[in-house]
This record gives sequence, structure tokens and C-alpha cells, in this order.
Amino acid sequence: MYIPIWLIVVGVIVAYFIYKGRKGNRTSESSEVPTILNSETTVEEVEERVQFQKERIFELEHFDSPQFIDVQDAFDAMEVNYLRLKQRFSHTPEKVLEIARDWYRYADALRGLKFARVMLDVDMSDEAFDNAHERSKKPAIIKDEIEKKFKSLLGDDWQNIPLDYHERMEKMEEPDEKTSKKLGLNDWKYYYRDSANLYKLEDKRRKEKEEREAEEKKGDKKSNSKDKHVDESKS
Repeated sequence: MYIPIWLIVVGVIVAYFIYKGRKGNRTSESSEVPTILNSETTVEEVEERVQFQKERIFELEHFDSPQFIDVQDAFDAMEVNYLRLKQRFSHTPEKVLEIARDWYRYADALRGLKFARVMLDVDMSDEAFDNAHERSKKPAIIKDEIEKKFKSLLGDDWQNIPLDYHERMEKMEEPDEKTSKKLGLNDWKYYYRDSANLYKLEDKRRKEKEEREAEEKKGDKKSNSKDKHVDESKS
């Protein structure tokens, strides 16, 4: 029976992300979380784990999505809120540790939301959107509840979480062609023109393209040099 190559490739990609996701979930839920809940864990140790989550949240994927900007913007805003709370309760170590654990759980939830979006892109099943919804359900609730907790503790000092994609689509004006062209932002990116993370993404993609083109030129030079050497040896 003939199986198209593209179908095999898609299957391998899906299997990889499923494995990666399950492995990541085992690491965070079965290993790190119990460690963080341990009374002997220090705030510094929790913050180190948050940095690991941050790297996963901000790393480039094989495609761009507004949901990636959403979780990055949320991380940046909540980091400010976390630091405020850490300072506010600096004379109550137990409270600081509690807040740090919540901060880790928040970062872990953002990572989970990003993973759900990545999986949606490679899930070719008829239940793709249902699967994405299920993967997003728990981290979305954790994210929402921790935001409520931090907001209640900070009061007027709370820094709002930037609008997500759906909120932007509902509340912001549709792209103006002239402005969009001037900014060089098309489609969904237009709605994120106030996000520093969008421009960081654009810069990363530009550098990625430049590096790829440089590698291609380097490869072409080697190929031309090899061909020239062959021609000279023949002559």
C-alpha cells in the first residue's frame, strides 16, 4: 500500500510534539511542582525554575501566532506584579515563598497555553480544536485564578495584563491599509503594534533570515569552488 511522503512527515511531526509535550508535562507536574511545594525550597530556587519556563515561552517556534505574543505579554506584566508583591511582603518570608510558587505555576500555565497552540498547528485530526481546548483548559484556569489573587493583593498597584488576541479583535479598529503598510505589519500583527514582544519577534525573524541567507551563500561558494576545482583538474 502506497503512503504519501507528506503524510509520513506530518505523522512524525505530530508524534514528536506529543512526545515533547508529555515529557514536558511529566517534568513539570511530576517532578518540579512537588519540589516547589516542598517547605525547604527557597524563593531563589523557584525563580530559577521560572527562568527555565521563560525560555520556553519566548523561544521561536516553526511558525508565528498571536497566542505566542499573548503569553509573552502576560509574562512580562505579571513579572512586574510578582516583583511588587515580593517587595511588599519582604518582611514575611512565608508569604514571599507562597507568591513565588504562584509565580512559577503562572509561568508553567503560560507554557502550557503555548504548547496547546503549537500542538493545534500539527494536529491533523478532526478533533484538533477540541484537543486544543482540552489542553488549554487547565492552564487557562490557573492563569486566571493567579491573576485574580495577585490583583487582590496589589490593589491600585496592579499592572493590567495586555489584551489577548480575541479582545484586541473586538476592541481595536480594523487595520488601516496605509498605516499597516507604513508599519510593515500585516494581518494579526497590526493589532499588536503596541507590543514590544511583537517587534522582538520581528527582529528575531529578521536575524534568522539573515543567518539562513548567509549559510546559503556560504554553501554556494563552497559548491562553486568545488566545481571550479573539478574543471581545472579536468583541463
